Amino acid sequence: MVILAASICTKTGKALASRQFVEMPRTRIEGLLASFPKLMVPGQQHTTVETDTIRYLYQPIGEEMYAVLITSRQNNIVQDMDTLHLMARAVSDICDVGDQQDVVLHGFDVILAFDEIIAQGYRDNVDLAKLRTIMEMESHEEKIQEIIERNKEREAKQELKRHAKMFDQQRREAAKRGIMEPGMSSSGSMLGGGRMGGSYEPLLSRDPEPVRQFASASPAGSTTPSMTSSARGMRLGRKPKGADIMGAMKNEIDLTQSLVENMSISDSTPAPAAALTANKPVPALPAVDMKGVHVQIEEHITAVVNRDGGLEQMEVKGDLSLIISDEAYGSVQVGVATSNQHNAQIKTHPKVDKKRFQSDAVIALKDASGSFPLSQPIGVLKWRIVSSNEEDIPLTINCWPSATGNGTVDVNIEYELTNTKLELEGVVVSVPIPPGAQPTVSDVDGVYEVDRARSTLEWQIPTIDASNANGSLDFSVPGDDSGAFFPVMVSFVCKKPYFDIEVTSVTSADSQDVDFSHTVALIPEQYAVI
Repeated sequence: MVILAASICTKTGKALASRQFVEMPRTRIEGLLASFPKLMVPGQQHTTVETDTIRYLYQPIGEEMYAVLITSRQNNIVQDMDTLHLMARAVSDICDVGDQQDVVLHGFDVILAFDEIIAQGYRDNVDLAKLRTIMEMESHEEKIQEIIERNKEREAKQELKRHAKMFDQQRREAAKRGIMEPGMSSSGSMLGGGRMGGSYEPLLSRDPEPVRQFASASPAGSTTPSMTSSARGMRLGRKPKGADIMGAMKNEIDLTQSLVENMSISDSTPAPAAALTANKPVPALPAVDMKGVHVQIEEHITAVVNRDGGLEQMEVKGDLSLIISDEAYGSVQVGVATSNQHNAQIKTHPKVDKKRFQSDAVIALKDASGSFPLSQPIGVLKWRIVSSNEEDIPLTINCWPSATGNGTVDVNIEYELTNTKLELEGVVVSVPIPPGAQPTVSDVDGVYEVDRARSTLEWQIPTIDASNANGSLDFSVPGDDSGAFFPVMVSFVCKKPYFDIEVTSVTSADSQDVDFSHTVALIPEQYAVI
């Protein structure tokens, strides 16, 4: 027979929370609970009362309430008593049993707990520990996504700070020289409270604009004033007639934003590197003097490993892009070399001669008379690697939390660079710790920092390469939950690709060698131990 209802009521029979497991109107359950106190015999030792058709099993919780189980008389009373005890313990965990108002406020949580204990009127196979886990409703995937979002926000803030410092530095340099770059007038120097006072160069310009020298005296009829570093400071000229300073600045800012969004490799810090703190310099990919032909290789790696070491997911997506800034090189041909030892899925752009790439490993246009777009990145080659082999993970992280039994947990974390061809910089291993806890670090390779706002311990290793392929961190922290130290997140910067690809040559349409520049970046999109 099934359990009819599970309820929390006062000593007078007023229902505070009730869950019915059979079709029963509200007036019926209220009537049963109202008659329950009248059936109790003062001084009796047992906690069951019966009528002709039903049985009440009850247990006091607090001083003014009862946990009541209403069943038929044919039910197994021993099993029902065990269910009642679990109900009472669950209610005590959820709310303050000494306050009726608190039980009402947590009524939905109480009913959800009843549903986990009793399924369709029958006792489910669940104990208090399992019930607590279910009620917490924690999701490792949700935690990972939250950490990823926080990293993206932190990256955006670092990018804004970097641009602000760049503008401020240009303003100071202009002030030291006692001149102002062409294109900026007195009105332009006051924008943003003086932070835009210096000249502004496009983010990815190939050649820096030479500083123009102004004569001490202007020629007759000239509208350009002289600018000297006199004791009174800079003297700003009038705005030339017809000059649209705001429009010119807006065009340059729009161009900069577009370039940053499309190719933030050579001059900006990728997202993982933003995890380093301010007291340690963030390793960025070096700025590149972009030539008439620039080759850009960018890869994004996703690796998710469970805490037992098993590989849950691994994927590498990469692309090779060209940026042609000289129209004389619009029809260049790019030679590449790759061993494809990872069995990558390789695709070429629809306008690229696929047969020639497969036979000669040369990226060239199908239409010999055509040309690549100028001054914008265009992806000509893409690849994707998916693996279920644990040996393909370039950097393995092992986290071993162990409860000592005296109220603390000892945590040992180790890293190993399995792909020694790579050189990882600015590595940050982020380990969650209990909120408010102060870890005690006994041994560390590198440095560490406790981020109290995010309740994480940030383990920072400047460089991991073949000469520094192994390292460990040992710390202890108050607590007893070994699962509180997951997921472990990893971020780094790498200037070598995971996929074995190399640009061997760039030639023009008439087979003349072309001088080119190139950048390579391997960026972890999601690298976690869950």
